[in-house]
Amino acid sequence: MGVATPMSGPRPRLGVPVDEWETDVLVVGGGLAGLVAAWVAGTAGARVTVLAKGFAGADGVSPFAGGVALCLLPEDDLDAFLDEHEWACEGLAHREAVARVAAISGRLWEWLAAHGVPVEREPGGELRRRWLRVGGRSRVPRLALESVSFMRHLRRCALGAGARIFDHSCVTELLVGEDGGVEGALGFRRQDGRLLRVRARAVVLAAGGCAWRGAHLGVHSAMGEGYGLAARAGAELASMEYCTSYIATCSLFDSHGQDILAALGGRFRNRLGENILERHGEPDPAPPQRVTLAMLTEWLEGRGPIVFDLREIPAERRRQWERDFPLVARALARTGVDVFVRPVPWIPGFTGSIAGSGGVRTLDLAGRTTVPGLFAAGDTAWRTPVVGAGSGITYLNLSWALASGYWAGAAAAELARERPPATPEPAAEAEAWERALAPLGREGGTRPDEVLRRLQRLVVDPERNFFRTAAVLEASLRELERLWDDVRGLAAADWHELVRYHELEHATLTALAMFGSALAREETRGWHRRLDFPRRDDRRWRRWTVARLEPRRERPAFRVGTIALEDPAVFDVRVPAAGVGVGP
Repeated sequence: MGVATPMSGPRPRLGVPVDEWETDVLVVGGGLAGLVAAWVAGTAGARVTVLAKGFAGADGVSPFAGGVALCLLPEDDLDAFLDEHEWACEGLAHREAVARVAAISGRLWEWLAAHGVPVEREPGGELRRRWLRVGGRSRVPRLALESVSFMRHLRRCALGAGARIFDHSCVTELLVGEDGGVEGALGFRRQDGRLLRVRARAVVLAAGGCAWRGAHLGVHSAMGEGYGLAARAGAELASMEYCTSYIATCSLFDSHGQDILAALGGRFRNRLGENILERHGEPDPAPPQRVTLAMLTEWLEGRGPIVFDLREIPAERRRQWERDFPLVARALARTGVDVFVRPVPWIPGFTGSIAGSGGVRTLDLAGRTTVPGLFAAGDTAWRTPVVGAGSGITYLNLSWALASGYWAGAAAAELARERPPATPEPAAEAEAWERALAPLGREGGTRPDEVLRRLQRLVVDPERNFFRTAAVLEASLRELERLWDDVRGLAAADWHELVRYHELEHATLTALAMFGSALAREETRGWHRRLDFPRRDDRRWRRWTVARLEPRRERPAFRVGTIALEDPAVFDVRVPAAGVGVGP
């Protein structure tokens, strides 16, 4: 892997020590996509550095995922899966892109299993799969795995491939060279306050999505860093109107796994005892966006609360669910209430982009963005070509994170072999350090928690962000402009509060892109609902939105346009070259 290479560059005025080095591939984020990208790039011979805001392999959504990974094998009926999936995507997915991800899913899981990743096998040695009705699809083949052990093993694999992992590291800005290409990143370690300057020939953003500090298990740290970093580096964001999602969750605490419980026999019922999905003419189980609509409609029409009746789930299937979702099962046990015996209220829990599809626009399945040298994978990359206007949660998102991380890691390593070393821009870097550390030198000012609560009131309230109108969206954008001034004036008493400052910056930028894109899309489709445009409009809106941060403005604003799904120049669905052992 090599040792750190001393470099010269602008020094922050605070006089804090700077750790600096060169690497071939820099991965920002330590979840599933990030660790797979690091593992693949390292195996391909690249020097790899991983900067993770939390503890790589234990932070974010992946440890809570459970056995919800799509696993199609060559003998399965791919066309039948695609036909059902297209219905749930509501016309915005690219069938060929879905086919590529689905077709490689089984081979990637076999590849992981061959490298010791803990997955269940049948007595004959085949991967153990379970076929369930999930999200309106009749039979989805899901891999059986325990995600906590799985993520720990991925971390070991990345380290074994030579990657250097720096936990608890906050990336504040991507370095951009004279040619507009990304050349590394600046940041700091929140535990000891040491500053980081990393030069890289390729950068993979795999920093998760944005849930605006949602309470749902695993999404607490998802604050849109990948979106904000990419946008400020000049990259485009896409389908940001689909960064709003609400997943049905237990009112005792926010939880994962409800879609699987529905597939096992759980039923949502209103206070009259009626099955709310049957009442609204939906399949049961239904896609997440349709479950949320049914729940909110029942509440608004006076038939709440909604309970999740799990009494018909067989004991063995309950035990299997508890094995698949151990963290959620332990949290449920601590409440002292057996929800499998006594139905309790469930509510729509806000998950932001996690169950949606917006993110950094990529140009192909390898995750290349509109900025040279910059890749995006996992929840940071837009998923709309794969999940459309709906959600891939509980079956496709985990396989998407695996495939996109695999392809991005291989492509980044290949680019790093060809791309010349970066040329530093001292003036721009000095400005970046000044912006990154400015809150530490401020007296007084608003505290981060107060600003966060104001931001959450804008994005979490379903009357503002699920049932949308032009008037409310425009009002939200005006409020975000005022809130931005408060964000920029925040003071940080220590390195932990400085992390909160940068999270709020990125989360506010994400909200601006989301509301701006929602204002542009004048129709109702999937997670995006416009009360003033209540119908789906395929003639005008079978298109993807693209948002670009306008440069050199005192207050940030996004310019929103659209691109056509059918344009082959918009998204390259050809399978990227195999990186390490898994063919197309």
